[in-house]
Amino acid sequence: MRCRIYTETMELPEAVDRAMDECIREGVLKDFLMEHRAEARAMSIFEYDQERHMQQEREAGIEKGKEQLLRRQVQKNLSRGMQAAELAELLDESEERIREIIDLCAAEEAREGK
Repeated sequence: MRCRIYTETMELPEAVDRAMDECIREGVLKDFLMEHRAEARAMSIFEYDQERHMQQEREAGIEKGKEQLLRRQVQKNLSRGMQAAELAELLDESEERIREIIDLCAAEEAREGK
């Protein structure tokens, strides 16, 4: 990760170190930063990465939702008598993928005793 500080580009850890050094020189949270520098540095870097982590979580949630929708569509259309090849064409998926979903649904039903 790179940050732009003033007109200079640097890696995030270096930018955090520079910002803390500047705060100490200017007396901003000087005592706290001198005593807890390592924790403040780690937390600053973690907070930045947290944004990226949250975006990844959102994307994973969207993918999970798409997968659940696809499974429901497969189950619904199977109950109407459609075959895997027809489902693949209807849902714009490979027949292999549709068969995987059918197998997963059957395994879940078996575990649940249906």
